[in-house]
Amino acid sequence: MIGWRFYDPGSSPLREVLEQVAAGQRRRAGGGEPMPINVFEEPGMVVVEAALPGVVPEAVEVSCSENVLIISARAEVLEREYLHQEMLPVQYLRHVALPGDCRFDAAEASVELGVLTVRVPKIRPQAPERIRIRVNRRGSAATAIDADYAEVKPKKPGRRSSGSGSSPGPARSR
Repeated sequence: MIGWRFYDPGSSPLREVLEQVAAGQRRRAGGGEPMPINVFEEPGMVVVEAALPGVVPEAVEVSCSENVLIISARAEVLEREYLHQEMLPVQYLRHVALPGDCRFDAAEASVELGVLTVRVPKIRPQAPERIRIRVNRRGSAATAIDADYAEVKPKKPGRRSSGSGSSPGPARSR
């Protein structure tokens, strides 16, 4: 039997075994540790910030596939004889789904003070197009009207446009 005091701040054989088992399960689960991130929008772009402590910029890889930003990085720790070690080498991996209107080909990334910042511009919305509608009426010549594409909206089902005052919903009392 191993003598161990639970209040001893030093390492214990049981703690070391449990930490090794837990670390092995995390590595097998997803291929890497998820890093904490912030995702927000600024005018015309989406910004992703990822905390990568101990990672040098050369060890960071950012890619995109089907509107998913993939951040991969590796933090190294020197191999030496430690008296106490809590900082271990770690592989970070995170998949971040972004809106479909992002232009990943124009994305920019930078690392400062252990924080990776990825700025992905969004596609500017196109100006509304004008469409020509041809109206045919019986007994008269066909006429054409112009309409803004943004104004043409499908009617909602169940709504009546008649001025009879009846509504399909429940009656309201005043």
